Amino acid sequence: MQQQMAATVEEQMMVKAIREESSWEVLPKRIQAALVSKEEWHRRVVNYCIRKRLPWSSCFARKVCKEGDYYEDLMRYLRKNLALYPYHLADFICRVMRISPFRYYCDVLFEAMKNGNRLL
Repeated sequence: MQQQMAATVEEQMMVKAIREESSWEVLPKRIQAALVSKEEWHRRVVNYCIRKRLPWSSCFARKVCKEGDYYEDLMRYLRKNLALYPYHLADFICRVMRISPFRYYCDVLFEAMKNGNRLL
């Protein structure tokens, strides 16, 4: 129980550090010890931004990954979780990635059919 509580506190500290856009070097030692490496910190940052569906241009992920990689990972995450099309990011997704809402929903439907009755 104590270990679970500590993990929760560390997770809260990580979220706070992400919101403050803290670099690896200025993270508290406690958080650095919980993470394996700087790359793991960058993965956490990107995953947090993706889960929040934040635009790359205004989130911390812009400092740790390339725009194209971020949106590729975002779309993969959304399709896997059968989420709604991210219309607030459509400027980049439609114009650069060439993924229209129709194409996205075709991909989501394919993903749902491929995974069987996961929707039920």
